[in-house]
Amino acid sequence: MKTVSEILGGAQILLGISFNLQDSFEEYLAEEHRCFLAMLRLIEEAQPSIAVVRRCRGRIPYENEPIMRAFLARHFFRIATIEGLRNRLLNDPNLRMICGFLDGVPSTPTFSRRLSAFCSKPLLTQTLNKMVESYQKDRLVGHINRDSTAIPVRETPVNKKKDVTPVEKPKHKRGRPRKGDARPAKAPTTVECQAGRSARNSLSKLQKDCAWGCKKNSQGKVSYWKGYKLHLDVTDSGLPVTAIVTGANVHDSQAAIPMEKLTEKKVQHLYSLMDAAYDAKPIIDYIRGQNRVPLIDPNKRKGTDQRVFDPAEQNRYKTRTTVERANAHLKDWLLSSQIFVRGFQKVSFLLMCSVVCLAALKILQYFVLPSLSVV
Repeated sequence: MKTVSEILGGAQILLGISFNLQDSFEEYLAEEHRCFLAMLRLIEEAQPSIAVVRRCRGRIPYENEPIMRAFLARHFFRIATIEGLRNRLLNDPNLRMICGFLDGVPSTPTFSRRLSAFCSKPLLTQTLNKMVESYQKDRLVGHINRDSTAIPVRETPVNKKKDVTPVEKPKHKRGRPRKGDARPAKAPTTVECQAGRSARNSLSKLQKDCAWGCKKNSQGKVSYWKGYKLHLDVTDSGLPVTAIVTGANVHDSQAAIPMEKLTEKKVQHLYSLMDAAYDAKPIIDYIRGQNRVPLIDPNKRKGTDQRVFDPAEQNRYKTRTTVERANAHLKDWLLSSQIFVRGFQKVSFLLMCSVVCLAALKILQYFVLPSLSVV
C-alpha cells in the first residue's frame, strides 16, 4: 500500500512547469523528492519574508530560505539531528538542490544558530494561518476535532511547587457553617476565567515549561511521560487549523476555550468535537454562546445523571477520530522518534514544522489533487 507521500509524488501536481523536471537534477528524482518539492511551493506561498539583512562588513551570511527548507526537509524525511540533516544534504544532491544550497552546505553550528533565530519569531504559526485562510476561506467546515498528544523529550522538568509562592487561604472551621455565618466564595477556576479573556492572554497564563504529565489512552490505561503536549484542531479532512504547545501537566480543558477562539477567527464551523477530558460547563456554555454545537463525550462523574448521545450524535461523533489519525500521522511519518532539543521555543518550532508539513500534505491531497482530476 502506497503512502500519501508516494501518491502525491507520483501525481502531476507541480503546476506551471513546462519542461521535464528531471533534466534539472543530477540524479533520479524520487517520488519523495517530488512530493517535498510540491510541499515547498505550497508552504513558501504562505510563508512570511525571512530574507537576511546583509551588513557592509564581514563574511556574506547564508540565506535564510535554504536553511528553512532544510528544517522542513528534516521532518519530512524524519531526520533526528542537525548533524544527520547536514550529512543527508551532503550525500543527496537532489535534496541539496531543492533546498537551494548551490555554493556548499552550512556547518552544524550555523544550522543551530539559525534554529535559535527562527524560534524567536512566530514564522510557522503565521504560515499555517495563511495556508488555512487561503484554502478554507468562504468554506463552511462541518466539524472541528480537538485533542492533544504527548510529546516526550529529554529535558529536566520544572518543579512549579518550589518556584511558586504559596497563597494563604482564609482559615475556617471544618464542617457546616453556623447559622448566619458566610464563607467566602470560591475563586473562579482557570477555565471559568478564559471566556472573558482574549486567546493570547489565556495562553500566556498556561505553563509552557517541561513537566510530568499523565494521560489515559484509548485502552483505559494511564501513561506517564516527561515533556510537553501538542494541542490540535483539525477539520474533517485532517487539515490542522490551530496548533499550540503547552507543558505536559496542563489539562486538556484549559486549552479548549483559547483554541476555540483562535479557530473561529480562521474558519466557520458548526460543531466542536472533543473527548471526555473537555467535559466542563464553561467550555460548553462558551461554544453554545457562539451559536455552535459542542459534542463532548460525557465524563463519568459520581452522583450525577449521565448524558447520553442520541443515534445521530453518536454517528456524528465518530468524525472525531480524524484528529487521532492526524496525531498518528505526525508521530509516525513527520516527527523523529527522539527529540533532542531543549526548551519550549525549540520544541515548539520542531512541532510546528511537522504541523505545517502535515497541513501542506492535506491541502495537496484534498484540494489540489482532486481539482486536477488525477487518478
